[in-house]
Amino acid sequence: MPERVIIYASLGLRSGTSDLLWAFRKKNTLEEFPVYLDDHPFQVHERIREEMGHGMRTADIVMVPHYVALKMRAEGLFTEHDAKGLGAYPSKFYDPKLSWFAAGVTFMTMAHNPRRLPVKDLPQSLEEIASPRWSGALGMQSLTSSKFGNIGAHYMNFLRRKVSAKRWRDFLESLAGQNRPTTYDCIDHLLQGLIDGDHRLSLTVYSLAYFRERTAGSPVRSFATEGIPRMLTFTTVALLKTARENRSARKFLDFLLSEDGQRLIGRITGIAPSMPGVKAGYPFEVEYSSKDVFHPDAEDAESLSSTLESFSKLGLP
Repeated sequence: MPERVIIYASLGLRSGTSDLLWAFRKKNTLEEFPVYLDDHPFQVHERIREEMGHGMRTADIVMVPHYVALKMRAEGLFTEHDAKGLGAYPSKFYDPKLSWFAAGVTFMTMAHNPRRLPVKDLPQSLEEIASPRWSGALGMQSLTSSKFGNIGAHYMNFLRRKVSAKRWRDFLESLAGQNRPTTYDCIDHLLQGLIDGDHRLSLTVYSLAYFRERTAGSPVRSFATEGIPRMLTFTTVALLKTARENRSARKFLDFLLSEDGQRLIGRITGIAPSMPGVKAGYPFEVEYSSKDVFHPDAEDAESLSSTLESFSKLGLP
């Protein structure tokens, strides 16, 4: 007997998701049309915890940034699923215990408005960003106090691994002092501040938000250098433990990881397919393969708490 499939997802996936749901329904004509709800990552996570805690009907499938999925797995919120066609994926694209799967690839980057900050004036390293010329010119997601998510903090923690301890300390001290950035809870608001001229360089930009602005014609551009690399990460999908017996939910997860599902994932701006050989339906700006490192990894998870403590001690929001 087909069951209703309820999907909770991060807000940035809304564009293009309806095509994915209709394609699943068309391929599985006996299934009910999935219920879809989206919100900011922290709110999705908290809603699921509260609904489970009160014995309420909650999501069967969750699609969230990878750092949130790792927290949810650690809390025991997922159940295993032996997905069909998993052999097409690199092993790093799914949990060894089959509790989560990379639905797509996303990235973190820095961005500028070329109308206000030409390419020739972009910094080449974190050390340059720490210089006085960037006083009053920086914007970033709040590192310790955002109510919506903290992928910006994960990006800063990733960048910590790229420089020496002294250069990292100098960079943080500049952000706490003369180069204190304008901060935003939401990365969408961060990009709006960049467009409006409230700052000239956005330090923590997520590809889902970035490409929404790009496709809308906004004057924003990502950039990366050897000294300021992009961080590759995943949008991760998982089956909730309360959906263990929901065959329709398992069928949807299989569809999402199939070639047809991955092609539709590639039409959602800001995310690219994780299945090798399937390309995004738009210029994703970043090349990646199974040889790349995706974050957060084990080292990131171990070091994040000390990095957050450093932010707090310096008074960074």
